[in-house]
Amino acid sequence: MMAELVDAIGADAAYLLARKLGGTTIYVPRRVGDHHPLRIALGLEIAAKLSAWYGGGRLSIPKQPERRARVRELRRVSSLTVAGIALETGYSERQVYRLLREPDDRQQDLFADRQT
Repeated sequence: MMAELVDAIGADAAYLLARKLGGTTIYVPRRVGDHHPLRIALGLEIAAKLSAWYGGGRLSIPKQPERRARVRELRRVSSLTVAGIALETGYSERQVYRLLREPDDRQQDLFADRQT
């Protein structure tokens, strides 16, 4: 599903959607109103793109790609220990170690062009 989201709204917007609403299922209206969570999270232009692509359906927004990317980001830019990263991301220390050992060619690649 994440690859389809990236194709529909772009990598930056898909990353933002996963960060803000990941792990939820949300109805995507055919026309996004001013107070809809998608418009609040993404802004009018991106919410309208998402609505044009998936309007009228329920979208399960993936959470894992964002969480996995966050583990690597925290390791790269912070002085957090593995325990600190585990607390920050909701993973166990063992899982953080495993994620940091994995080659970076999984779903994180969807965000490779993302500017930080």
